[in-house]
Amino acid sequence: RNHPPLAPPPAGGVSMASLHNLCASLWPTARALALYFGPLLLGIGAAWLIERSAIRTHSRGPRVSDAQANALHALNLALTLLLPCAYSYWGDLSYGAGIVLLLLACTLFMKLTSWAHAHHDLRLANAEALEESAAQSPPPPGATHDFSSLAATISRFATDVQHTESAAHYPHTVTMPRLLYFVFAPTLCYQEAFPRSPSVRPVYVLSLLLRGLVMCLIIVFISVQMIHPLLRNSEPAVVARDMPKLLERLIKLALPVTYVWLAGFYVFFHVWMNLLAELLRFGDRLFYKAWWNAVTFEAYWRLWNLPVHHWIARHVYFPALRKRLSKAAVGFIAFTVSAVFHELVIALPLKSGHMPLAFLAMMAQVPLVAVSAAINARVAGTPFAQLGNYLFWIAFCFLGQPAAVLLYYVHCTGVLYH
Repeated sequence: RNHPPLAPPPAGGVSMASLHNLCASLWPTARALALYFGPLLLGIGAAWLIERSAIRTHSRGPRVSDAQANALHALNLALTLLLPCAYSYWGDLSYGAGIVLLLLACTLFMKLTSWAHAHHDLRLANAEALEESAAQSPPPPGATHDFSSLAATISRFATDVQHTESAAHYPHTVTMPRLLYFVFAPTLCYQEAFPRSPSVRPVYVLSLLLRGLVMCLIIVFISVQMIHPLLRNSEPAVVARDMPKLLERLIKLALPVTYVWLAGFYVFFHVWMNLLAELLRFGDRLFYKAWWNAVTFEAYWRLWNLPVHHWIARHVYFPALRKRLSKAAVGFIAFTVSAVFHELVIALPLKSGHMPLAFLAMMAQVPLVAVSAAINARVAGTPFAQLGNYLFWIAFCFLGQPAAVLLYYVHCTGVLYH
């Protein structure tokens, strides 16, 4: 109000002062974008450079050894995940922006982990192929590495999947376009070639956009008109520690929270994933199965998020089994990894590290998996065969999620401290 009015621009164009003011106003936004998303972009470039360095021959420059490449990948993965975590916790991001940033960071971390693991195996396969080729016909002195033997080895296991990418094999697949395609593709597991659809269907893309818009509006409406008033009305009961009143609020929260959860699942796993797949002509469109019919908690976690399930199976579960660990120990490790990612995405933006609800909720699935499996074994083939499904919906919709929403609301608003 006390600032002098801005002078009108000169007749010949925009003044230097107005350009300076415009740049000054855009600089904080640009700095924030570079600060928050810069590590993600640098992580992509570093992963590509590491693999390019690992396949160089003496005629093209120094070659990074397998051990050095693995160490560089580990450092790059740590920075890709930890820097966004630090920005989200100590920065001035809003809750929503912090959650989106950490979702992107965790997704990229998982993708680059798969990229590193897959190329580690490809380097080992290449070394074995070279040894086999050298044993059959030793190369002349001064010859560079020949990768045709690896291509021949891989071609023996090729499938007849139609509409895939080109038949190129390692190291010709270590290119930035292929890495960028994998980063944006709706999958977490890297492979040299993905099944591709023939073309993009504009009408289908438009229908996905309309469905996503409608469901997002429904989520906003339920959150603003139903969930938020119930949370506000729960504050006196929280302050007074009125357990009967809190139980009543949890029961009232169960239905709208379930609606938002199901709508969010539809928007992300059906609309968004299929939209990405359609725009990128990604052929594998199986992102979930009929988890709503699960009679055990193990079946639910195996069916409801197939990209994450495949990533954990490929990069956590089976590698741990190859270390001669028991299946119980490997299952515990898999749930621990999932719990850590859930906690990072939720706790750091909400500054609730002292209240690890997401981590504890995920680790609570370990005994629930055993209990639900025992119950299902008892009632299988009886009229109560769907008892496990009832227990699953009760645990998620009437106990777990409403309680988590209420506790996080209490933490974020500081009701108990005010």
